[in-house]
Amino acid sequence: MTIAIRLERNQSDAAFCCLLVASALLSAPAVRLSVDALRFVIAKPRPAVASADVPAVDPWAAAPFVLRSASIAEHKQAVNCLAAAVYYEAGTEPPAGQRAVAQVVLNRLRDPKFPASVCGVVFQGARRHTGCQFSFVCDGSFRRRPPGAEQLAHARSVAEQALTGRVAAEVGTATHYHASYVHPSWERRLVKVNRIGAHIFYRRPGEAGAPSALTQRYTGGELRVAGRRQLAVALRALNENA
Repeated sequence: MTIAIRLERNQSDAAFCCLLVASALLSAPAVRLSVDALRFVIAKPRPAVASADVPAVDPWAAAPFVLRSASIAEHKQAVNCLAAAVYYEAGTEPPAGQRAVAQVVLNRLRDPKFPASVCGVVFQGARRHTGCQFSFVCDGSFRRRPPGAEQLAHARSVAEQALTGRVAAEVGTATHYHASYVHPSWERRLVKVNRIGAHIFYRRPGEAGAPSALTQRYTGGELRVAGRRQLAVALRALNENA
């Protein structure tokens, strides 16, 4: 007779159970035992091994954003606005730097302190005397540096990927950045996250800079924002090359 017992416990429990079973069997006169008749298979807990196919999750990375606009026209305009930011702010940066700028726009979109649309974030301050949040909107870059077809196609590709869930985890929840050769007054109030290419990225300190603080929901209204007279002119080249 062969008895196999599998115990999902530690070794001390297993040894105790072995003694109990052996004692019970030996006390029965009708049972003949041999050394090979009684086998105990004790399963030892295996240490957890991380799969090489599953990347580690960065706890400071923002959650993926997927644009769910009300219409094709709204979606197209959101892509145009984000592509404009990617090209004019980071057109000469490496791909990681371009994705990082797109991520900052989306982080702002979900930050309650900023507009809740892509175009609203990109063109924030365009009609205020305090100036634009992104300098290219107000400094004449639209007229001076229009993108070529290949540059625009690449910027749109980066924008599309960002709006369909791609996350630039290396900048986490950053909502601000500046060129490495300038020193804005706000940099000491924020937490430096990373430097990519010529840009240095920052998030808000404490809980305000945590992923859980990015709670604002996307509201749409891309056409309303981009339809303002001066913005419509600025985006004309992007729409003509769509």
